[in-house]
Amino acid sequence: MDRDDLRVLLTAPDLELMGGVAETVRLLLRELDGHSHACYRPFGRRKGQRGFLRYAMPFLDLFNFAVLLCRKRFDVIHMNPSLNARSVFKELLLFTVFCLFGYSGRILVFLHGWEQDLFDRIAARTVTVSLLRMVMKRAGTVLVLAGSFRDSLVRVGVDADKVHIVTTMVDMSELPPVPSSAKECRTLLYLSRIIREKGVYEIMDAFTSLSTRHEGLTLIMAGDGPERARLEEIATSRGLKNVIFSGFIRGREKYEVLEKSCIFLLPTRYGEGCPVALLEAMGSGLVPIVADAGGIMDVVIPGETALLLDEISGESIELAVERILSDESKRKQISGNAASYAEKHLSSAQVTRFITNCYFKMCVESAINN
Repeated sequence: MDRDDLRVLLTAPDLELMGGVAETVRLLLRELDGHSHACYRPFGRRKGQRGFLRYAMPFLDLFNFAVLLCRKRFDVIHMNPSLNARSVFKELLLFTVFCLFGYSGRILVFLHGWEQDLFDRIAARTVTVSLLRMVMKRAGTVLVLAGSFRDSLVRVGVDADKVHIVTTMVDMSELPPVPSSAKECRTLLYLSRIIREKGVYEIMDAFTSLSTRHEGLTLIMAGDGPERARLEEIATSRGLKNVIFSGFIRGREKYEVLEKSCIFLLPTRYGEGCPVALLEAMGSGLVPIVADAGGIMDVVIPGETALLLDEISGESIELAVERILSDESKRKQISGNAASYAEKHLSSAQVTRFITNCYFKMCVESAINN
């Protein structure tokens, strides 16, 4: 069997929805085009759906998948669930449908989201942890976004040989060029959902102090979320006219924001996987200032491609930003290292190649076992 002849069925949330999962699957489909016969089908609610249909859609999709599998055969199934309470139940139903149609051992499960509290509850009960091990046994490959996620699965008895760490991916061709050494560092960027767990209040405290010492320094808060309105009130009350709340951005607008920025802030406590915004910032030559959370430590090298915060506090963020603003040679070094690392390890072409190898390996092992 040739890799270019693989017939792959990808399931994922509606690609019109916002988020890292949709972005990753869009890039994967583009990279697979012309190399494998990839067929994408959405699973779950669609953009703009409201009311009853939103909740009924997963069940309608289950029926549609059954019809599709009766008509067509695939070599590999690629699922993109998240480990959260909303996703687990419906994705388990879809996984069962695939197994009933004979795809055990040829299902790649790419776990994007990860709620550690939910995993701990699953691991604490004999029935649920046994169900987890059974599902993972029937999967051919399990991809996770952090070494800590892999360790958690292996610790409860999942076969270590099946679980691999992979990053999300970024299209390097859609990023601005790495800035020249002459670029002045005047803009800080936060690019993510605006929630308390991601250190947004600490960023505001740090910037309040920094702006008194660095005239013309700007902070862009790109994204939406429940804390945005309160942060706008704080910026106004403190007289911070150089804080820009741009809302959710994509495409050309995101390109322009990355191009004008020099430092990327993500002091998150949130156990996310591998944030796409972090990869985009690294690929654009920004200096990341990040916390040790989720899969962040799997894609940065502290001191070389990013600065790692000792704690998530306004003072810690302020000291890290000050270090970069006051040391141009350090900024250039980290900027270049981050861009080079992203090009070699985080591009959509590199990650897709790894995933395609997983597809092929599953097919070979399935053929040997059968």
